Amino acid sequence: MTDDIRDDLAYVRTLAEEGRDTPLVNGVFYVIWGGLMGTATLVTYAQAVDWLELGAYGNLGPWIAAFVIGWVFSFLYGRRTVAKPGAATIGNRTAGVVWLSVGLFMSLFWIALMVVHDDFAQIGVPRYFLFNLMFPIGFGLYGVAFSATAAAARLRWPYWFALLSWGFAVLSLVFMGRLEMYLIAAAGFFLCAMVPGVILMRAEPSEIV
Repeated sequence: MTDDIRDDLAYVRTLAEEGRDTPLVNGVFYVIWGGLMGTATLVTYAQAVDWLELGAYGNLGPWIAAFVIGWVFSFLYGRRTVAKPGAATIGNRTAGVVWLSVGLFMSLFWIALMVVHDDFAQIGVPRYFLFNLMFPIGFGLYGVAFSATAAAARLRWPYWFALLSWGFAVLSLVFMGRLEMYLIAAAGFFLCAMVPGVILMRAEPSEIV
């Protein structure tokens, strides 16, 4: 048994004696990705309404920057997160794997769209239109991840964010291809990622317990 697992077991035992569940320790990732995705969406909207001009590749630039910065910070903070008290518990490990899987899938899906989106032009699909699928699919996966996190951590409030995420998934699908979609998606990223991230960070245990 490693020292980290032994420390976590002692920490969980203390929580059990006090009648509390182990807090989740990955809130910083919600804040990072929610902030980056929301900002990239707003920048895209600003370009679409001619408030901002970033050149020929301006449509892709904000998203490339968001994904690169997001993964860099995720790896940097990932090392700190695994060292926090309670990080090795089932709730935290489940939440970590679920959200990592969502991030990996959305990143791979976005890269795949960069390769194949033009292939559908011959059947009438406008260039870059398929990138709009990132929003309804992404928010749909957010809802699944929140539900799994709630069940694993024995928390009720993430279920409300799951429902909120599915609401944004439906709205972004209804408005897909319209300018309003970007504002809806930006609001969804801030409300469904940054807000719960702040909630989790406020509830995290101190580095020393």
